[in-house]
Amino acid sequence: MVPGDIPSSCAPEDYALGYGDELDIVFLFNPEISRKGIKVRPDGKISYPYVGEVEVDGLTATALDNLLTEKFSEIIREPEISVIVQEFQPQQVYVLGEVMAPGGYDFNRGLTLVQSLTLARGLQKTASKNNVVVVRRTSPDRIVGLEVNIDNILKHNQYELDIPLEPYDIVYVPKSRLASTQQFVESMYSILYKPMDMYLKTWQMLNAKVLFEYYQVMIENR
Repeated sequence: MVPGDIPSSCAPEDYALGYGDELDIVFLFNPEISRKGIKVRPDGKISYPYVGEVEVDGLTATALDNLLTEKFSEIIREPEISVIVQEFQPQQVYVLGEVMAPGGYDFNRGLTLVQSLTLARGLQKTASKNNVVVVRRTSPDRIVGLEVNIDNILKHNQYELDIPLEPYDIVYVPKSRLASTQQFVESMYSILYKPMDMYLKTWQMLNAKVLFEYYQVMIENR
């Protein structure tokens, strides 16, 4: 894949809800059901009277409003609901694997792959720097891995390979090259499902129907 063909993420233009956000949910005509100060849990869910567990991770406030309206339409007549985000958490990217300081880092527009590795204090000696992977969710059911040779950027001035990151991208530095899509899939499930101290916003919903794709990013005719 050439840099110009790299797909964009499905991160919404509006703020995506996630762990730590504080919500007020207001029912215009049924104030007894309204709730304030609801914190999104680390599993990306909230609990709400009458409807139980609600998955909110990755939704916008408008999308959650629509979801709750649909759920409560079975309980009360023509519910009028407003979702207000009282406390926001910053958008992040996640730098994981063989780096000195793996973790989540605040996303700023223009942040690139190499800059994200700098935020994570560089690569460990065990890192496979020729095979760094940008993992991007391009739709709810499609995840793309983009393999980049960092040496081609730093030593051969192929700056087109320094991929601009998007909110909630994962930069993964393996110990050895992921030689196939299957190895990429196995690595992603290991990252997303093993116990972690860090919460990966918008990555909580992953099911068996997700399509994984894996590409090497290269510059043509060099």
